Amino acid sequence: MSYYRFSVPAQAPITNFRREMDRLFEEVFTGRASGTWQPSATAREDQQGFSLDLDIPGVPVDNVEVLAEDGVLTIRGERAQRALAEGERAVISETARGKFVRQFRLPKSADLQAIQASHDNGVLSIRIAKVAPLQPRRVPVSAQSPNVTSATTAETLQA
Repeated sequence: MSYYRFSVPAQAPITNFRREMDRLFEEVFTGRASGTWQPSATAREDQQGFSLDLDIPGVPVDNVEVLAEDGVLTIRGERAQRALAEGERAVISETARGKFVRQFRLPKSADLQAIQASHDNGVLSIRIAKVAPLQPRRVPVSAQSPNVTSATTAETLQA
């Protein structure tokens, strides 16, 4: 069994500089510095539709919004920072906090009126049905002039 040491031993200045640079790049590229983050997503497709799962542990269902508009599915939410008790200090804080926004462009076969979302054990599951594929249909052609028949037209073309 291994234990995490909370105290940091004295290290060379270059090691501390590298650690701070790594932290800076992580904050910039993950959005943590601005208080935003992106939950992990898994998307699947089957014959009936599309499924999308987002990992959002610690985000209450009241803090989640799912919006489908103009072929884009937008998921917004927020995971609040846990308040520290008096005299308590954070020793390690690796969990992303703050607001998040994820957007997914939906294919034309997605039915924006048939979307369901559920939240269970920290996973937001979204199910999007597919629209029924359009079937080709035969369009009857009507004549503009009631005196014209196919036989009359054939005779005119031969002359």
